Amino acid sequence: MSERTWERYGAATGIAFGILLLVAVFMVPSPPHIDASPDKIAAFYSAHRHAVLASNVVGTFAGIAAILFICHLRHVIDPVERGIEGLSTVVFGLGLGAVAFSALSGMVRALYDISFIGNGVTFMFVAGWLGAVALGMVRGEVATPALGWFAAAVGIVCLAYGIGQSVVGNYTSGWATIGFVAFIGLAAWDIVAGASMMRRPAVEAMATHHSLIASTT
Repeated sequence: MSERTWERYGAATGIAFGILLLVAVFMVPSPPHIDASPDKIAAFYSAHRHAVLASNVVGTFAGIAAILFICHLRHVIDPVERGIEGLSTVVFGLGLGAVAFSALSGMVRALYDISFIGNGVTFMFVAGWLGAVALGMVRGEVATPALGWFAAAVGIVCLAYGIGQSVVGNYTSGWATIGFVAFIGLAAWDIVAGASMMRRPAVEAMATHHSLIASTT
């Protein structure tokens, strides 16, 4: 199988992640606010038990797709850095950290406040990951600068929401709106990035890319 084919498969996982993420979230009605009463929270999960379980299954597949796409991004960036493994390692590590905290917040769903805090940490990791990816794209290591600026913009929104989610104990419509924008932005970026990289695999443009970290050899 050619490198071009492998890259198309890797890029396709970004599209799959974005779509599965949207499905997993929107197949369940909006849960009660963080400061809702325990009875109201319990009633919500009792009434939507099957939808919540199905959402967890779809979310698991989204997590798998996310890991595969993160690995693909590392695979694409690493050759440009000529084995230095600088930015590619940051993209890989922060991406996996975001997936891990996302899984953790799902596991502790019964501890409602902790799930909100876990989501906040998740979005802060996502912000760091998008920042690293954006840096590589803007500098020409992978894909296009425009896609990198898109990632940077989404990363800023994710960082703002992550901080707010971690420190604000009461529901506010403002923070909810920021979270919605961050979530939609993340899903949209993954879909656009995957489609862009499928259309033009990095192996075709490798000669024009330059590593952020210059080799000393």
